[in-house]
Formats: sequence, structure tokens, C-alpha cells
Amino acid sequence: MDAFSREKAAEYRQQAVKIRSFAEQVSLLEAKLHLFEAAQHLEELAVDEDRR
Repeated sequence: MDAFSREKAAEYRQQAVKIRSFAEQVSLLEAKLHLFEAAQHLEELAVDEDRR
């Protein structure tokens, strides 16, 4: 895995953490669900970058 992929994976994970933190503060269940799904997608992108 090259340095760019590691940086990109770290960026995806940081964004996922921020989104989850925001989602915990949202009261609307549907909005929370969408935010958690977005965070999960970013984690998956990070794993893909790690594999490169």
C-alpha cells in the first residue's frame, strides 16, 4: 500500500468519525440512519484503500 492510499484511508476514517459524532446529536431517526450509513460507506472506502 502506498502513502497516498494510507492518507486517503485515514481521511475516510476521520470523516466517518465526524459523521458518527454528528449523528449521535441528531434527533430524527431517519437522518441518523442516513448519517450512520454514510459513515459505514467511508469505512468501506478506507478498507479498500488499505488493500491497495
